[in-house]
Amino acid sequence: MYHRFSTLFKENTEIQTFWIGIANHEKSHSETLTLSKGYLMWNHPSIRKRRINLIQHSDTKELETLEYVLKEYERKIRRERVSLQEALDILLKIENSELNHLYKRLINLSGFKLLPRPENSHRFIYEHMKTIKSFMDKYYRGNQPAIQVEDYADETVLSSPLSEVLQGKIVEIESEMSYGFIEGKDGERYMFLPEDISSGTWEDVKRDTPVEFSSIRLPWGPRANNIRFRK
Repeated sequence: MYHRFSTLFKENTEIQTFWIGIANHEKSHSETLTLSKGYLMWNHPSIRKRRINLIQHSDTKELETLEYVLKEYERKIRRERVSLQEALDILLKIENSELNHLYKRLINLSGFKLLPRPENSHRFIYEHMKTIKSFMDKYYRGNQPAIQVEDYADETVLSSPLSEVLQGKIVEIESEMSYGFIEGKDGERYMFLPEDISSGTWEDVKRDTPVEFSSIRLPWGPRANNIRFRK
């Protein structure tokens, strides 16, 4: 949806860049849920029947409501060209919802732990919210409540590149979800997406295939990139 907004407003570089940044931020949330398998707490058939025991009843209702609202927004955008004010209304409604609370719940329920917070770590969500507020102050003319940046002041994460070439093999493939995991010779598991393959295609991905790759350490764990298949 946010990538769609970036194409709708491409005539203004500042506005297009803003929407691309929002889209990339939400993509990072998706990657976190994928790596932690927190999404299984909501979507996986084998867990769906017992999720009420894993997620508070109020959270379940909020998830269902938010899921419905997001689908309605997507349908609206497919049917018509929205104005910048309508797009910003949608963004504020989402950011002022229980989205971040629910996201943390799913991550915590999975038992996944983020990396320790270094003293000089970048405040990822905090800075993200500051970016939204600054953009809203300049462009928004609607009546939705403003972003409360101070609510996110304690959020910190770390992202650092790993430049060495690593070796490992593909150990898990989720074709329908379009992601997989590599087990490195260092014993670490690295998530990867189709776009991380630099030599070959997603159709070439098979279990136990040996690979070489680089890695970026994200807040939720290491992700492989520049993947090359080895013979």
